[in-house]
Amino acid sequence: MIKGILFDKDGTLLDFNRSWLAPYLQASEYLASSIGRPELASELMAKGGYIAESNSWIQDSLLASGSNRQILDFWSKEIGQPLEGERLDMVYAIFAHASNAYVPVLEDLGGFLQQLRDRGIKLGLATMDDESNAYGMLDKLSLGGLFDFVCGANSGYGVKPEPGMIMAFCDQCQLTATEVMMVGDSPRDLVMGKNAGAALSVGVLTGAHDRVQLEGFGDLVLNDISGLISVLDRNG
Repeated sequence: MIKGILFDKDGTLLDFNRSWLAPYLQASEYLASSIGRPELASELMAKGGYIAESNSWIQDSLLASGSNRQILDFWSKEIGQPLEGERLDMVYAIFAHASNAYVPVLEDLGGFLQQLRDRGIKLGLATMDDESNAYGMLDKLSLGGLFDFVCGANSGYGVKPEPGMIMAFCDQCQLTATEVMMVGDSPRDLVMGKNAGAALSVGVLTGAHDRVQLEGFGDLVLNDISGLISVLDRNG
């Protein structure tokens, strides 16, 4: 029986491209201009995994699946200068301000999550973004009271696809991994579920990966999280 669902954030609860493409573009343009090489912006995006011609992403690429720290370390190497001081503050501000443009995957995301809670399901959020940004998103969309557990890549539980985030969710909510469904839009999310021994690892197509890129990593792939109700009906 499924007693807990651990959600990824970007691409799972939020439409990935509509929420994050603009901030990534803005940050890359800022960094390129800060070293006097504005033409480098497109290269920072491309090497991070963005395919401009098709408005798509390379499977499991850094911008699609990495943590903020991983992305910043990569960009620092690419521009040949450390990201610190004013430059670092500006990039973090751009990422934080992205909350003003968050686009949820469902029109009534709160109502859907409440349906899950009404079934007695514990809800968790595990993101490769920073924990503070996860809480900021929940506050922005008035979802904070619906989650029993929230963590980010900087919360001390490791990063995906390591199992630590799921194990911390289980500890917080007094669950076993075999009672948990992991839901995410990337191979890292699904492999994290497998590594932790989760009951189900479910992929969704509202992020940076298509069905072909997700199949084989998890147990099933849904168009979006609305399909979870039928999954729960089949799995108790």
